[in-house]
Amino acid sequence: MKPHLLALLLAAATPAIAATPFEAADLYRLSMVTDPKVSPDGNHVVFTRAAFDIQSDTRTGELWLATVSGTKIDQRLLAGAATKAGGAEWSPDGKRIAYVAPFLGKPQLWVMDIATGTARMVTSGKVGPRGIAWSPDGSRIAFVGRVESPVVTIPGMPAKPEGATWATAPKVIDSFRYRNDGSGYIAPGAEQLFVTTLDGAAPVQLTKGDTDQISSTAIEWTPDGERIVYATRLRPGADMLPAESDLYSIAASGGAPVRLTDIDGSEEQPAVSPDGKMIAWVGAPTSTKFYIQPDLWIRPMAGGPARNLTARLDRPIIDAKWAKDGKGLYIFYNDAGFTRVARVSVNADTDKFGPMVIVEKVGGTRLYLPSSGGNWSEGNGTFAYTSAEADRPAALAIERQGHLVGKVDFNADWRASKSIGKLERVTWRSSVGALPIEGWVQYPPDFDPAKKYPLALEIHGGPNGDYGPYFSVTHQIYAAAGYIVLFSNPRGSIGYGEAFANGIDPSRGGSYPGDDHADLMSGVDEMVKRPYVDANNLFIGGGSGGGVLTTNAIAKTDRFRAAAALRPVTDWTVQGLTSDIVAVTLQNWVPGRPWDNHEDYWKRSTLSMVGSVKTPTLLIDGDADWRTPIAQTEAYYQALKVRGIDARMVRLPEAGHGMGRPSQWLASILAVTDWYGRYRAK
Repeated sequence: MKPHLLALLLAAATPAIAATPFEAADLYRLSMVTDPKVSPDGNHVVFTRAAFDIQSDTRTGELWLATVSGTKIDQRLLAGAATKAGGAEWSPDGKRIAYVAPFLGKPQLWVMDIATGTARMVTSGKVGPRGIAWSPDGSRIAFVGRVESPVVTIPGMPAKPEGATWATAPKVIDSFRYRNDGSGYIAPGAEQLFVTTLDGAAPVQLTKGDTDQISSTAIEWTPDGERIVYATRLRPGADMLPAESDLYSIAASGGAPVRLTDIDGSEEQPAVSPDGKMIAWVGAPTSTKFYIQPDLWIRPMAGGPARNLTARLDRPIIDAKWAKDGKGLYIFYNDAGFTRVARVSVNADTDKFGPMVIVEKVGGTRLYLPSSGGNWSEGNGTFAYTSAEADRPAALAIERQGHLVGKVDFNADWRASKSIGKLERVTWRSSVGALPIEGWVQYPPDFDPAKKYPLALEIHGGPNGDYGPYFSVTHQIYAAAGYIVLFSNPRGSIGYGEAFANGIDPSRGGSYPGDDHADLMSGVDEMVKRPYVDANNLFIGGGSGGGVLTTNAIAKTDRFRAAAALRPVTDWTVQGLTSDIVAVTLQNWVPGRPWDNHEDYWKRSTLSMVGSVKTPTLLIDGDADWRTPIAQTEAYYQALKVRGIDARMVRLPEAGHGMGRPSQWLASILAVTDWYGRYRAK
């Protein structure tokens, strides 16, 4: 028999490998694109390929280069995961990239020649660079770094003998904000601005002071290369305010900083116009409203009144970049579950033209949950961004002149082997005020409308956050377990206008929690009208703000067979005085102070309602969650136990509010499907 005929016969006799549902271990088989940066000529994109390593149980990152030639995109690896490289930025001539990677355990600044792939270390000191920015002529790089100061000790302590094993030294704390979720206790020291040449000379520290001199890593050179613009929180008492920052500039050669803005509120992410005459920023005036929506502002560098370019858009602005012609800016903003890129004119506050959308849908990259966000970049008219995908993690998408050139999708083979249920957009009217609400339904794989399925309502946090139609590990595991998943954007969500986001603001007749409960229950009511939804098998859960609304809901209704509250706020006094967001809690979320307004603080706390709960409840939190500290989870759990309500608490060691390492993500998801399964009616 001829060889090729034999091969054909064997292939015909071999059954096709059946697609399988999503499983927890798939997290370690997936990767996603993040942080794309387009070269100045628009022909290349450097980006990060993020993945999850099953051996180290960590998130890893590789630097890749995509080259665009006509309708073809080639890609190659620049730096493997072992280098731990990130934060890449193009040089002005497009021939090099700078990035940060560790050397001997300390982050350092590196520069790579793209043509050869050869990299060399530029810094070697104790200060770890972050937020790098090239000078216009490519000869220098500015960055942010923390200058550590000596640890405060308690006077009179005897000297520790050499080789002795003592207890960990006490932490002596004097600052108002002393720890951050995700990174823990703030080391003594100050954030400073540095500039370095590329010849190996020691970086020069430009800013001085014992406290933080710069508030973010968004720094910008003026086009002449003479000055660097940055945001800082130097006003007296600014650390006790939720949003108070001003823009400053400093000579790249050193000297005294010059204050550029003095608006009461936040001015962040400065962007200097190509001719150096205008400055733009993202921010908002100070307010006690529950949600302060950021806009794009502009004014002359020499001074003058600031103008809001996006007030009529009525959407939160995430960041912005000047167009090359200096006549407009590209904005990145939230809009109805998506993030988009649009161009606005420098006269957008007065002309009749609104923003012109350039990129319709940028995909979120949270992956754990379907939150909006993602990344984008522009260079010479080429736009690169994380794609919006419903059945796999984000790919790299590249557009030119409004047309998609192509994608770099690392998950195509994985997707071909998987059975993923469809994702459907749904809308309904709330029972309170007939407010229109948008949501999405994730169906199980191999969904059959002739069958009955349990419904899992899953609620986003924030509370001023949002969900969108994106692939998420959480909802895929729920769906693979046989649940129809409903997730939505109730009042309080962003991307639907400032009034919608402040629909939970007490000063506007709302409350939190409040009528957002009606929005959610109306969505469940709509779903149970469908013949394939089992009204006797309803479940509810959510994290952070979603945990608030979960514990609020089960105090108001017993329609759910079981509940799962992840990292919830259950006591606003504890939240307001122990979290890493004390300022926003006390100024924007709950009026007054706990000792002056205890009745209102307690009334809003879902712990005050626990006496009405009948629903079996699972509680999950990280031991190192400083955003919604775990004491609130513990108190709610103990209260349920005292009352004899079925309850379980899952603690994730060393995990913060983002729920820690990859295996802890999975544990937090699988614990929920296991809990629901225990109470699911057969």
